[in-house]
Amino acid sequence: MKLVFSKLKSINTSILKVLYIGLKVCFVLLLISTFILSLYHSIHNFNLFYIGISLFRTSLFYIAFLFICSIGIDTIKKDKP
Repeated sequence: MKLVFSKLKSINTSILKVLYIGLKVCFVLLLISTFILSLYHSIHNFNLFYIGISLFRTSLFYIAFLFICSIGIDTIKKDKP
């Protein structure tokens, strides 16, 4: 875990900007999915449930994808001769 945090601290600033923007977008999608799931709680429409859960899972997947790709791209840029 310390290795991941140390890699995230040493990422290039241009890659870090893209990571922050992507995290903000994913956080907004997570808020929208939470709102949709709260609507399901009051309306009890199964379509709202499936949309909310799908959006929630997709947002979490993209967050993990952003972290992995930012570390990978930074490592590739640093290893380049």
